Parts: sequence; C-alpha cells; structure tokens
Amino acid sequence: MSRIDKWADYLPTDELATYAKGKFGEPVGMGARIALLNIDTTFMFVDPAYPQCGDEDPDLIAAITRLTETFRDLDLPIYYSRRDDRSHPTRRGMWNEKLGIADDHIYSGDPRADEWPDAYTPREQDVVVFKNKASCFFNTPLEAFLRYDGIDTIVICGVATSGCVRAAANDAFSHNFRVIVAEEACGDRSKTAHIANLFDMDMKMADVEPLDDVITELQRRFGGAARARA
Repeated sequence: MSRIDKWADYLPTDELATYAKGKFGEPVGMGARIALLNIDTTFMFVDPAYPQCGDEDPDLIAAITRLTETFRDLDLPIYYSRRDDRSHPTRRGMWNEKLGIADDHIYSGDPRADEWPDAYTPREQDVVVFKNKASCFFNTPLEAFLRYDGIDTIVICGVATSGCVRAAANDAFSHNFRVIVAEEACGDRSKTAHIANLFDMDMKMADVEPLDDVITELQRRFGGAARARA
C-alpha cells in the first residue's frame, strides 16, 4: 500500500488522485542519528483541568510514555519543548489578541501548567527548549542544539497535532531534517483537525507512521548497541 492509499478512508478518490498525480507522500525514512522531540505535553495540554486541553486521553499518555521509554532504553537523545514565561503581556505577544484567557492565572501564572507527568518528565540529560509561539524552532536555539548533536532525523510526539506539532514538523522539514511523526503519540483537542493535519504532514513534510512501526525500526537499528552496553 502506498502512503496515499492508506488515506483512502479519509479523502475521496478524486482528491487522492491529485496528490498521486503530484507524486506527494514519498517516504523520507530515518537517517543515521535520531532524536525524539516531545512537543508541549505538559499538564496545560494533557490535563483536562486546564482549558487548553480537550478530553482526557489516556491512550495518548500511554503512547508518549512508551515512545519515551524506547528512546531511553536505546540511549537515544530526547528534546522537549514547553512554553516560556508568559506572565508579562509583552512576552505573550499576539496571544493576548487571539486567546481569550491569555491574562488568566491558569494560563499565564500557574506553574504546574508547564510541568510534565511523571511518566515521561525530562531527565537531567534531556534538553528542554522554551518557546512562546507555535513552532519550537521559532526564535529558539533548537536547530543549533540538533546540529551540534549531529541529529539528522526527528521523531515527533506531542500536542496539538494541528498547531505546535505541525508547526515544528514544517520548520524541521524546512531546515532539512528528516521528520517522522509517531501517529498515536500525537493528540489534538479536535479529532477532525488531528486527522486532517496528519494527512497533510504525511503528504508534504513528514512520514506519519504507526507507533509500533516507529519502535520496531528504532529497535532494529539500535537495539544491538543497547544490548552490548547492557
């Protein structure tokens, strides 16, 4: 099955044919040096107690945890992104205009909002990038960090698929990284937006792959080295 054919239940045949005509959806695959990029999976976006989170999604948390554990077991690098300080209106910028709760304490002042669940919280050796717009590449040192570490492939998990995940995937692709999106390890407050953006990323800027396939490929490539270290 081609990458286009797998979306046959989502788009009508005539629309899929236009993507096939343009030869979209070719696989980029994994390169030699692979890192996990965990995007914004703090309580603000995974705990329904916060207005920026949709419904509780234990399957998403389990998928992110499983993917994180795989990278840790294989001793592969992990990067995290989260919001920077938003207590000052200038730091929030245009969020003040676009987001109705930008000045509320739960959005701009609650410290727990920017912490991670224990299951996959960053370790000392992980890299955390602070951002104030959707893409964790925008006005941050993330690209420089990745280049220094020799990374050529980024596996993405996180939220929201239609916002920060897509923005990061687009910028990573623009910087000529190979981008793999772990399908079940990404989530969105809108299922419609989630699937639409997965499809579009798969066609234009990333390989959207089932979590099992991502983990199997990582273990095939790096499992021997991990066993040797053990």
